Amino acid sequence: MKIKWSSKVLASALVVSLAFSTASFANAQSSDSKKTEQTNKVQKENQSSKKKEKQQKIVVKSKVGKTVEKRLTSVESSITNITKSINLYFGVTEDAIVDKKLSKKAASKKYNSYKGKLKADINKLRAIDKQLASYKKKYKGNTAEFDALAAKSKELQNLAKAEIQRVKDLAEQASTPKEENKKTNTTGNTTTK
Repeated sequence: MKIKWSSKVLASALVVSLAFSTASFANAQSSDSKKTEQTNKVQKENQSSKKKEKQQKIVVKSKVGKTVEKRLTSVESSITNITKSINLYFGVTEDAIVDKKLSKKAASKKYNSYKGKLKADINKLRAIDKQLASYKKKYKGNTAEFDALAAKSKELQNLAKAEIQRVKDLAEQASTPKEENKKTNTTGNTTTK
């Protein structure tokens, strides 16, 4: 009995000592690193924007709301994966310049493919909107949650629509030859009889 009690005391003392030592170690590291004023300003802006997002974000507590939220996050991850795929396929750089050259047919096929995937996600979001509308009528106590989820759904729909337009522009850029490549030879082309 005394062995179990003493081992529990020693284990808890070890945990407490580790907790305090890691905190002091983290404080020592942060005091050693010096940051510029710009990074401090950027961090303050990021912190203030995060606080605003947390204030606006409503915590979903109901079981029905959580299932809808899971569906929304899966659609959101699908849209981000499609965006990454678009950027990789068209070779988009940071300046939104397309590095890849495609024929009109190939660019059109890729545009239609990505457009179809994004339209499918938009349709999923519309179905979620209809489901949320019926839940608002059924569960009147959770209307704030459902309104927040509906707003997120609308935001994702707008994101998907913007991606469709971006893919269209990228496909046009990839299929049209650049003006730099269209050099004409105008010197010395005379014919003699």
